[in-house]
Amino acid sequence: MTKGRKPSSKSARPASKSAAAADAAGARVQGQGSRSKADGKLHIRPGSVRKPKTDNRPAPASRRAPTEQPGEAEQAPARTGARRPNPPRQRGPQLDTPAPGATFRDRDGKVHTFPDSALKRIAAKILTDKGKKWRYRPFSFPIYSPSGNEQEFHFDFYVYDNMDSVMKLILLMPRESRDVWDRVGRFKQQYPMYHYELWTPDHIARLQGPRGSLGW
Repeated sequence: MTKGRKPSSKSARPASKSAAAADAAGARVQGQGSRSKADGKLHIRPGSVRKPKTDNRPAPASRRAPTEQPGEAEQAPARTGARRPNPPRQRGPQLDTPAPGATFRDRDGKVHTFPDSALKRIAAKILTDKGKKWRYRPFSFPIYSPSGNEQEFHFDFYVYDNMDSVMKLILLMPRESRDVWDRVGRFKQQYPMYHYELWTPDHIARLQGPRGSLGW
């Protein structure tokens, strides 16, 4: 009697592993479909595949798009391209102005006419009526800028005292200017021995008033 060989345990292990893999695959598809023995294809039963859930809840108020209230479009004022009119310019004081052909004599007897400047005619008349000895721009003052440049600066009327010394310098200012104020400031620093006055239309109107007085 011949003894038969016992089946090797190594040959049985692969069979068991393949069977376990097949059982696991079948378990994964269980409930979703069945495999046909004829064609070996997997058939999915209707309704077995679950659809992803969608959130149909309304969005919070902070995320909602702003809605226009009824009637807001009608209430908004319509924009127009018309610009606002400029405020009316303030007119200067009414001055008693001599005729353009009026003549005036200075302290030296020289005749002056100022057809192109009403303020000069007014100033010459005021000085003459007050009995002041005046001259019109007899000389200029050299003034120096902060950079060292020399500039010529004129006053309009130079008034003299009884000793024929300049007692007052008069500068007519039809309108204020930063350049003129800058030059006047430098003149005051460089020539502190001279006294000057700035005659604007408002100042001249006060001098022409019933109580107008030069004060010197």
